[in-house]
Amino acid sequence: MVNERKRQSGLKIVSEMRRDQPRTRKRNKGEEVPEEKLGNRIHLSLSPTIQEHLTRDRDMVVFKKHVLKIPATFTCEAIFNDFLVHENQSSSIHLANGVSLDMISGLRTYFNHRFVVELLYKPELVQVRGDQSKMVYSEVYGAEHLLRLLVSIGRIIPGKEFSDVGFMVLQEHFQRLLDFVDANRGRYLSADNYVPLTS
Repeated sequence: MVNERKRQSGLKIVSEMRRDQPRTRKRNKGEEVPEEKLGNRIHLSLSPTIQEHLTRDRDMVVFKKHVLKIPATFTCEAIFNDFLVHENQSSSIHLANGVSLDMISGLRTYFNHRFVVELLYKPELVQVRGDQSKMVYSEVYGAEHLLRLLVSIGRIIPGKEFSDVGFMVLQEHFQRLLDFVDANRGRYLSADNYVPLTS
């Protein structure tokens, strides 16, 4: 029950970021079912502190009209590097067999290619207007947008594309990165990262 509440909280935040409605399919009886409810999806466990941050992040941007300062003090690339250093220091088998590197490479690709479509609230669009072809988003934005990606990853990467084993492995590795960000939230996440939106 607790995990279900966490999942629903995450989906609520994701829905705020979307500027279009979920795709639908027809059931046999004719009713429409949101695409998010079809098949296996990657669902990460969100700690209370991460849930609170995601809610505060949404409120700061959507209702208080603040945006994240850019470039971030700790960009996604810096966080990726920190995570890989942590993996190395802990002699992680995931780093040794290349899984961690593959995961980071995949997340970087998704982050940069889907940033404007998936990871921005409407008030933030002004920051990227006219600069989309020049900006490498993972080198500019930080933990707040990385968390938004991790929360929405189940919709971006449907689990049905993987075998059961592959699905579980993928979910485990995303969870490890999320837990790393959570454990270092005092470093990466701060109310001081926001500034009022200027017209």
